[in-house]
Amino acid sequence: MKHAFASPSALLGIAIAVLGCCAGVGTWTTSHAAPGATPTGSAAVPKGPGSLSGLWLNANYKGTGRFPARERVLRTSDGSMPPLLPAAAAVLEARIKDADAGDIFANTLTECLPGGIPEMLFGAPYPIQILETPGQVSMLFEEQNHFRLIFLKGGHASDPDPSYMGDAVGHWEGDTLVVDTIGLNDKTTLDMVGTPHTEALHVVERYRRVAQDRLEVTVRIEDPGTFSKPWETKVTYQAAPAGTRVGEYICDNNRNLPDAAGHTSFQGAQGN
Repeated sequence: MKHAFASPSALLGIAIAVLGCCAGVGTWTTSHAAPGATPTGSAAVPKGPGSLSGLWLNANYKGTGRFPARERVLRTSDGSMPPLLPAAAAVLEARIKDADAGDIFANTLTECLPGGIPEMLFGAPYPIQILETPGQVSMLFEEQNHFRLIFLKGGHASDPDPSYMGDAVGHWEGDTLVVDTIGLNDKTTLDMVGTPHTEALHVVERYRRVAQDRLEVTVRIEDPGTFSKPWETKVTYQAAPAGTRVGEYICDNNRNLPDAAGHTSFQGAQGN
């Protein structure tokens, strides 16, 4: 079976960013065609519950192969650097300096572990499938075949154990799904560059369908151990082309884990 991938330069950017021997074998493309080829604006835009279901691609991804590290830092909605406290700013600046020298930060994806929330919301343009079922919204990520569950009934667990995806609960406010996530571990970073956070991280996402082929997601980030104040960022998801499916993605890095100093290097696949 043949698979259609993005251009070699785009794939190189994704491969370097993941920093491991990971193979995403699903079919995907960065084409902006909408499923069903319905021209934007020619029909009523779905609103409210049920409007988010479908296959989506990150339309704002900045790959390692085309953008320097500083440009790939997760920015505020107005394009500014996040309001980091001095200690956290020093960590990020060191990682940017290392990346510029070719020593790219090894995040959890390097070890075939989840990138976590919110980093996975801003990842490479592999398909993300959103499924809406009674009482729950599920997100299936082709990248490393991870999934996320958002519960629409009840509140947060009283004392959630820190995890990569955290404890996510959601509710609808008119045409917008609001997702509140706590209980996130501090093993992940906010982006591929290495913006740090603590276990006090609190993330609130707002999902709204603004066109037949487009979702807008606003993300509010709060972490008093890392940032001087809460801040917002955003991402746009483009509808995946008709026929796109979430494919199998194999991550096999055990021979290429970070060394004791936390450094790694990209190695191509061996043999087949």
